Amino acid sequence: MVMRLAKGRMTRTAGAVLAGVMALSLAGCGGSAPVQESSAPKQEAQAQTEAQAAAGEPEELTIWMGSWWEDQIPKIVEAYKEVEPNVNLTIEALPVNGYVDKAVTTILGGGGPDILAVDVTQMGTLVDKNLLQPWDDQIKDMDLSDFAAVIEGGKFDGVYYGLPYRTSSSIMYYNKTMFDEAGVPYPEAGWTYDDMLEIAKKLTIPGEQYGVGIGASNADPSNVFLTLSPVIWSYGGDYLNEDQTECTLNTPEAIEAIRYWTGLYTTEKVAPEGAVNYTMTKDIMPLFIENKVALMMGGDQNAVEFDTNYPDLNYGYCVPPKAPSGSGGWLFTVPVTAKNSPGAYKFAKWFLQPEVLGELTIRIPARKEATNYGIWNDPLYQTILESAMVGRLSPTIPQWTDMQKIIIVELQNIMQGAKTVEQGCEDMAQQCNDLLK
Repeated sequence: MVMRLAKGRMTRTAGAVLAGVMALSLAGCGGSAPVQESSAPKQEAQAQTEAQAAAGEPEELTIWMGSWWEDQIPKIVEAYKEVEPNVNLTIEALPVNGYVDKAVTTILGGGGPDILAVDVTQMGTLVDKNLLQPWDDQIKDMDLSDFAAVIEGGKFDGVYYGLPYRTSSSIMYYNKTMFDEAGVPYPEAGWTYDDMLEIAKKLTIPGEQYGVGIGASNADPSNVFLTLSPVIWSYGGDYLNEDQTECTLNTPEAIEAIRYWTGLYTTEKVAPEGAVNYTMTKDIMPLFIENKVALMMGGDQNAVEFDTNYPDLNYGYCVPPKAPSGSGGWLFTVPVTAKNSPGAYKFAKWFLQPEVLGELTIRIPARKEATNYGIWNDPLYQTILESAMVGRLSPTIPQWTDMQKIIIVELQNIMQGAKTVEQGCEDMAQQCNDLLK
């Protein structure tokens, strides 16, 4: 548990990390027909690429990534040129707004890049439309045990359609000033959600300060589930059954988990009074900075924000209470319309080598061994990766975006006393099942 980031790393990474902070909640475009195209043009393009390579002619390779990679692209291109001098690598940095929609439209039209970087939450939409090539034949010689839990987000019906280069996971931040003033020990390894509640009670002074920060605003769905999901999983509940065909938020386990989470606000009153309409970034984090909230979930970007703009804030961080934490990340995929599939797989496997990934990535690498390289051997990132290695993913089905909205509305109904926990959970399940039909 560390209070401050090393200044050397801050100088190199703060700007890049802050520029890339985002919470994706892009709606899936389910229901479209798969790409209906003859395999002949693709085979011709592949044959042409192979012929060019055999003749020693330059080989073209295109990649789409998020806009936050723009400054790093020249370094990646230069590094790859050293190992593959005959490849003309083009990496396009695209804004996240409309990213997946642009990819779907372009691939359905027969175009697109050779490699498409995809957030794990977008995988379901692309696989559902049959827009991605499987990876299984390409990874037979790879040891996948070193990858963080986000790797499972690229697997559908037992087939891999992507490999992750970036991971993320939640960690728990605690306000040392509030803990010290109350004489409460800092969280310890292996602590539970029952422990968190007891700590929160000791640090709550109604109307003045609160033990834990949660938010239930539909304006910030990703951060609602940042705190909710680990509680549901710790109680043995989940959002969907194993084959993701039925919502299970009305099971006894899920009901008790939601009773605990909403109870932080309704009965225990250890969460801020406005939590039902709060977001983590705009509401909870400022209260944490002002020493009015003692515990809050967040990612590495929060530490960068604290150290950059609030140097007097006395804080620490640790792995969340003993339970699977929420995890996420980005993966390399190869569209079905890729003109240079062999080159795409070759680049991805090169970039995913631990030593290359550790040196070239600007986000937390999805391989544990990669943290031995570059800037990533830092207590903050080690803590996040420790959480990410055993984390769990939210559903990757196309309906998940709409399901989140339903769940949050019912959470608000429970928190405002409009429904009982049981009724709210039953209504969540019914409405989500209507989407799944």
